[in-house]
Amino acid sequence: MHDTWSDHEMWVYECLACMTSWDEQFEVRHYDDGHGGEAAVYERGGQRCTTPWTDHVCPNCQSQNIKVFSKPLGRQAEVPKARADGDVAMVFHLRRLHAW
Repeated sequence: MHDTWSDHEMWVYECLACMTSWDEQFEVRHYDDGHGGEAAVYERGGQRCTTPWTDHVCPNCQSQNIKVFSKPLGRQAEVPKARADGDVAMVFHLRRLHAW
């Protein structure tokens, strides 16, 4: 039996000529051939398209000198919240019991 699953990916583009940046969302359909191989088909607006990292033109200056990122620019991982003093005491207590 062949496995098939879909995923949504956001790609960010930056023109190196005029520094314009924009993002595009793609739906990716993954297909498993049952023999260890995998294929991916990219769709934008319900239509098949080329992979996100090929054949893009800047909408502002029509340059093809484009840099591609697989996640939005400026988005950083969340900083973990500090633990309360009681949480730290619980961690040390669990470590003493060899339960952590």
